[in-house]
Amino acid sequence: MSEFRECISAAALVHLPFTGCYFSWHNCSDGSRSLWKRLDRVLVNEVWLTQWPLSKYFCALPSTSDHSPLILAGYTHNQIKGMFRFDNFLANQPGFHNAVWSIWRHNIHGTQMYAVVKKLKALKPIFRMQRKDMGDLSNNVQLAKRFMEQAQQLFDTYKADILLQLVKMCQVTYCQAVMQEKSMLQQRSKLNWLKDGDQCTKLFFRKINAQRARQRIYQINNSAGEMLTDSHSIVTEFVDYFQNLLGGPRVQRDLDLNFLQSSLKYTLSLDEANDLISPISHQEIKEAFFDINEDSAPGPDGYSSAFYKAAWPVIGEEVCAAVTEFFQSGTLLKQINATLLVLLPKVQLPSSV
Repeated sequence: MSEFRECISAAALVHLPFTGCYFSWHNCSDGSRSLWKRLDRVLVNEVWLTQWPLSKYFCALPSTSDHSPLILAGYTHNQIKGMFRFDNFLANQPGFHNAVWSIWRHNIHGTQMYAVVKKLKALKPIFRMQRKDMGDLSNNVQLAKRFMEQAQQLFDTYKADILLQLVKMCQVTYCQAVMQEKSMLQQRSKLNWLKDGDQCTKLFFRKINAQRARQRIYQINNSAGEMLTDSHSIVTEFVDYFQNLLGGPRVQRDLDLNFLQSSLKYTLSLDEANDLISPISHQEIKEAFFDINEDSAPGPDGYSSAFYKAAWPVIGEEVCAAVTEFFQSGTLLKQINATLLVLLPKVQLPSSV
């Protein structure tokens, strides 16, 4: 069995998600001799997941056999238009600061938070267009590599100085394309441990595709025990569950904290307590932004910490003013006081919410 696992690992195969029966084999015996096993599986590689990222298989009832048939199927539900996501490699483009300044230089009437939110929203079409103009980053790498190889062949044949300059330009272009692709893949795959210079494109794609397949929910049982496989029904079941869980009647209770006094080993002095509620400096706000990992998942606005770090010379003062305004007023705009609830299955083939 260990050799079989090593073979699967060496071939870079992953399990395809499935629905239906969990066990695929029964020994057709009863009583103490009854034995259920999940012997039949479908294994695929990264080429398959890249070509059919939403595929799955259905483990049907065994009928007259002791094995359940595995029925391969595509996952065909209407994809919701993706939210805006700032690609970190755009921060290294020559026109990045000019693009930010073209929006940030305008005066917007309203609170500091409102002005920052409106300007961030106005920047999104610009970054979307820049990302579209970049094209397929993986294809760009292959094109740049072919141009570089052709230039090197010409220089090896004719030994001309002008061709040497062409080779150097192609090498620079190739390196830039590789770094852009790596930044994009690393941001999507959340592989923060990779170091500069690592060239692991297959690893990136395998990580991204396997993660997407593992986190997708294909079926769920509702409160009545009925199995739901339609994507709309699954979404409705989750929404209803959390609306009942989080949207129920609120109960306000008075809590007396004096009973904790006997258990406290240390209490803050007056100076320490005042220090906790002292005004937040702009330097502290900047340090908080710069301490966030650049590849961490962004908030609902789609901007990663890499954007704020790169654009800080332009946007830093207004962002600090907006944060300071919150600590002074104690209120947040609904555009800022929003979050994304991401449902991640903790087990394979979850049966209930």
